[in-house]
Amino acid sequence: MKIQTARLLLRDYRPEDLDAYFGLHSQAQAWEQSQEKAISQKGEASKLLGDLISHQISSDVGYRALCLKDGTYIGEAGILQVEKDCSRCRLGCNLLPEYWGEGYAAEITQALLHLAFAMLKLERAEAYALSDNARACRAMEKAGLMKEGVLRHYHREGKNFRDVCLYAMIRQDWKE
Repeated sequence: MKIQTARLLLRDYRPEDLDAYFGLHSQAQAWEQSQEKAISQKGEASKLLGDLISHQISSDVGYRALCLKDGTYIGEAGILQVEKDCSRCRLGCNLLPEYWGEGYAAEITQALLHLAFAMLKLERAEAYALSDNARACRAMEKAGLMKEGVLRHYHREGKNFRDVCLYAMIRQDWKE
């Protein structure tokens, strides 16, 4: 799969992306406002990336490498789940911290919305963000998603629970 925007390229992961993938997934700051955790072993990153590459061969669902037009890796994004029976999907995006605040998350989210509505002909697209992740919430709103509510104590971290915001767009609200 390949998606291009004015500034970005979303493409399939490749084995040679291992260092960049590990760089993103091992950076604690990138995951402190996420439901996922940083990894510490390059071997773990290698396994995760290998699984992603294997899966992307047979499916358009899952994270893909997100790069600037010049090929610089800045993170990952994708349609993470499609529920055909319900005609909906879940979107996701993770960026290296040095690329936060540049509008890249909103830009790729808009491209993923185009894929969901124009190509896959889905009725609904959803995305989640920890409620205290103001940057991610702002990016979703900038992309045109509407905050539909807060899922209280939706994410668990050890003994603590955190609230998650549900953002969504339905087909009739999408503007190409």
